[in-house]
Amino acid sequence: MRHGKAEPRGVEWPVDELRPLAPTGRQRTRDGAVGLRRLGVRPPRTLSSPLVRARQTAEIVHEALKLERPIEFVDSLAGWRLSSIIADASMADVESVLLVGHEPTLSELIALLIGGREASIRLRPGSIARLNAPELHPGPCAELEWLLTPKQLAAIGH
Repeated sequence: MRHGKAEPRGVEWPVDELRPLAPTGRQRTRDGAVGLRRLGVRPPRTLSSPLVRARQTAEIVHEALKLERPIEFVDSLAGWRLSSIIADASMADVESVLLVGHEPTLSELIALLIGGREASIRLRPGSIARLNAPELHPGPCAELEWLLTPKQLAAIGH
């Protein structure tokens, strides 16, 4: 899942890592989380970038889905090393993991896992993709089950 819509870069938020969700980003994330709940999405493990906007997104979704296991904040989701993200997601005692991060990293990760670098995916703020990967490794190993925008998630939730 890509974090929700954040405050714009600029004078008010000169340090990118500290930019929070915009009020519309918070609301759309809450609405989208209701859609995820109606879809029965309940991953037992959540990994999030530690950057503020991703952290806030993960916390909103985590609360709405009533997930029990604490969110794990991992530096790999704030960076560009796809292999580190795959390693973090693979070190799980669970079958399902929710990743909350940033662009273009998440789109590149999805593309790598579903078809290699030739695949092209773009996640808008607040969008989520569901992949099925019997085994995670760099390169094609997964199938894209669905990709939903915040508007689609909100419609499912209402």
